[in-house]
Amino acid sequence: MKTKPQTIVLLLLMLPTAPGCGRYLVATPNLLQMPGAQHAYSTCPEDCQKPDALVLYATDRSVEGRNGASPRYGYGRSSSLAFGLAKVGLDPSPSWNELIRESTRAKRKRDYTLTLANTQELGRLKPPVAQVAAGDDKSVITQTAAQEIAAQRNEFCELLRGRLAQTSHKDVFIFIHGYNNTFEDAVFRAAEVWHFMGRVGVPVAYSWPAGLGGLRGYAYDRESGEFTVTHLRRFIQTIAECPDVERIHLIAHSRGCDVTISALRELNLVHRAQDKNTQQALKLENLVLAAPDIAEDIFLQRFVSERLLKVARRTTIYSSRKDRAIELADLIFASKRRLGMLEEKDFSPKMKHALARLPNVQFIECRLSGLWIGHSYVFDHPAGLSDLILVLRDRRDPGPENGRPLSRPAEAIWELNDSYFATTTSK
Repeated sequence: MKTKPQTIVLLLLMLPTAPGCGRYLVATPNLLQMPGAQHAYSTCPEDCQKPDALVLYATDRSVEGRNGASPRYGYGRSSSLAFGLAKVGLDPSPSWNELIRESTRAKRKRDYTLTLANTQELGRLKPPVAQVAAGDDKSVITQTAAQEIAAQRNEFCELLRGRLAQTSHKDVFIFIHGYNNTFEDAVFRAAEVWHFMGRVGVPVAYSWPAGLGGLRGYAYDRESGEFTVTHLRRFIQTIAECPDVERIHLIAHSRGCDVTISALRELNLVHRAQDKNTQQALKLENLVLAAPDIAEDIFLQRFVSERLLKVARRTTIYSSRKDRAIELADLIFASKRRLGMLEEKDFSPKMKHALARLPNVQFIECRLSGLWIGHSYVFDHPAGLSDLILVLRDRRDPGPENGRPLSRPAEAIWELNDSYFATTTSK
């Protein structure tokens, strides 16, 4: 039985999110507080050396209005997937050199508010419409429809090619948000992580129709998560088919983890039926499941039984016992255990041994302080974001010998705590 104060905190999670509200730039990752950290920005493309961050986005949210020339995406569902560019700004706006100094300081001279400067929708990936001939039980996509689909994909690939041309890293980082997030939340998150990675590759915010808020919000978002699976599946496949892309990284958070796994399950079935290697066909380098809001048994059924273990070159799972949002989901669904709250003691010796035989799957228990709700620790905590950067940007394996100083309390279980790249000096 949860105590009354805890219950109040959990219910606060169900309050609606204020759309369009800015928020402060996250604290500097511990990794970037180390001596020589400014070198991370030395290879930043010249076009990216400005305080604004340009994020490629895809969304199946409906347009609920406009802010000047920019579409304003709400929580309604759209049958097509819009794509475009979103510019994230900072208030106050620093010079590039000032931003680099502030991005590598433990204590900044001022706080910076993230703002959505503008959003430019550049096209849509519409669903294929099949036509059924009279007296025939087969549905076919007409030649005209097929040509339209190809044109839409080519249009998107040209946009992506232009973004990739500005960086030597031909990597695409796709961020899939969780429950009760707005379009702005998704874009801000992608911009922040990309910035602290040194602005390498191309950041993509995939935003599905979440954010209704209130007591009905979780149920609405859950169905929206089911709604978006088809769109996410087609989107991942479209990016994989763009010839300039070398590697794809999927970074899913909270409810977005279930959405992502469902999309990968469908893609895996298609590629296996064609006798293809899914990981190679999708160019999938990293699959990150941050604070996954999914029951342990459902995860095992989908991820293990349906052979998703090798769909990415590396799968990283972050979990925290202090995650109050996952605790709320556990309360709602009465699940035995949720993946995002597992800790070392929850694993039997047999489970640990099985996990140890899967070197490409890494489970990380996060024991971090200073958390309130404790659901976005991978992105907001200086230690959590430091490890994520090393996973995505440097593609490092865990362990001090690989430059990722995680501790190892048990076989196949890694631990992340406050001391990860921590320094006692402030710049």
